[in-house]
Amino acid sequence: MSDPRALLLIAQLLAVVLVARRWLRPTKALDHIPRWVLAAGAAAFVMALTTWVWHGLRAPPVVDDEAAYVLQADLFAHGRWKRASPQPSAAFTQPAVLVTPVLAPKMAPGHALLLAPGVAAGLPGIVPIVLSGTTAALIMLIACELQSPTTALLTVVLWITAAGQMRWRASYFSEITTGALWMLGWYALLQWRRSRRSGWLLVLAAATGWGAVTRPLTMLAFAVPVGVVVMRDIARTGLWRQLAGALAVGTVCLGILPLQNVEVLGNWRQSPLSLYTRQYMPYDVVGFGLDSTPPSIGLPATLQAAQQPFIARHREHVPSALPGVLMQRLRLLWLSAFGDWRVVWIPVAAVGLVVMGGAGWFAVASMLMLYLAYLFYAHEAHWTIYYLEASPVPAFVCAVGLARLLGLATGGGHPLVTALMTAAATLVVAFPDLDTSRVYRASAQRPFREMESAAAATGSDRVLVFVRYSAAHDPDVNLIRNVARPDRARLITAYDLGAASDARVITAYPGRRVLYWDGSTNRALPAPSMSAPSP
Repeated sequence: MSDPRALLLIAQLLAVVLVARRWLRPTKALDHIPRWVLAAGAAAFVMALTTWVWHGLRAPPVVDDEAAYVLQADLFAHGRWKRASPQPSAAFTQPAVLVTPVLAPKMAPGHALLLAPGVAAGLPGIVPIVLSGTTAALIMLIACELQSPTTALLTVVLWITAAGQMRWRASYFSEITTGALWMLGWYALLQWRRSRRSGWLLVLAAATGWGAVTRPLTMLAFAVPVGVVVMRDIARTGLWRQLAGALAVGTVCLGILPLQNVEVLGNWRQSPLSLYTRQYMPYDVVGFGLDSTPPSIGLPATLQAAQQPFIARHREHVPSALPGVLMQRLRLLWLSAFGDWRVVWIPVAAVGLVVMGGAGWFAVASMLMLYLAYLFYAHEAHWTIYYLEASPVPAFVCAVGLARLLGLATGGGHPLVTALMTAAATLVVAFPDLDTSRVYRASAQRPFREMESAAAATGSDRVLVFVRYSAAHDPDVNLIRNVARPDRARLITAYDLGAASDARVITAYPGRRVLYWDGSTNRALPAPSMSAPSP
């Protein structure tokens, strides 16, 4: 245990046990607290923490996919699936977004449809924060159902303090939606199996269907083990009419995909994703090896540089390499749960695996199914966000073992106080990680906030910024962001592709104050000081 925080955590846990044994009486007081109160408390805590890490409800999207989701939500907020292609389209090239023949993000619409109300209200971060709170509440309710309120409280704390959890959660990524839908689906499955009420099966079908129009591969991994359980129970109970209703709900949800295709491209069989892939990234598909088909539209040089690591991963992603790929990914996922000071949780996880019961093993099987599903897709191993939906599972396993060991060590002394003291000890040790996530978010947001500030400093409410990238620019930071309503947008950004292209953009957006932006220094420059654009 080279991390001193591991020793600090052990010392604090021993102190908790000592206090509980000496001063706390055995009681089941926690069991008398309404579960909705526990769930609401968990939701409020996680929402407040996420807001703090993210620096408020108006955080700018940073990663390309985040920006595309926010643009898609903005289109939905204005009652649109697309808008006309900006001209010249090359000056508005944005990763994950079609700019020709129309402007529309490539993504499936499920996540952005949920984001739309927050974007319309001018608080784009509110829906991801509420979804994170909802996920926490559902984790609390599920763990209460399967184990105890004490275990549930510990599960939420261990889940939210896992390495990287807050870095991914304070974002606009679609895994925030599917993470909530996994928990909603599991909770509905539990309730349906206990009550056999058709409403719960409909909730499960809606959660699965909406997830399928958000992240299809992720929800396929969710649906397979759930489907096995449901079909087995249906066959035993003869509730075929309930199954028919659930299938109808799921089919309605799936119908959103061909609707998107028609609304965006006029063809129910062609998706924005498939067209974008052909235009820019023919290699970025599920499968093995590198598709060397050239893109139909060339990318700007900076975006080509950003794609090189992804191309390399696809080239290396062949069946013979899968064992190594799996081990590399599992290693990083292991470190997120048990790395650094979290090594303390390894023995309690071992206990949890022994005593958690069949439902816990079902959750573990679902987690493994998600890992296996993404073996068919090449990605950087450090992008553990692809497995965010399953992140409550290791936390639950650890919490089951920790609750059992605390109960034995304290003689059952007041589990509510014991659990709260344990949670507080964990948060104290985890605080540097949480603060690092907050600092990371602030650093990542800085270029976008600085551009907004420079535009505001002009005193104009109609600003056009031409962006030039230098060789020193980080290729993963893309400052070109399209907007849903350019006629009403205060800030429009475009690539500086030379005088002729710039003149066309200025003509297309007349009456705007023009700035040039140096991407290497994140500073606005007057046009005369800019050297001639490189070809």
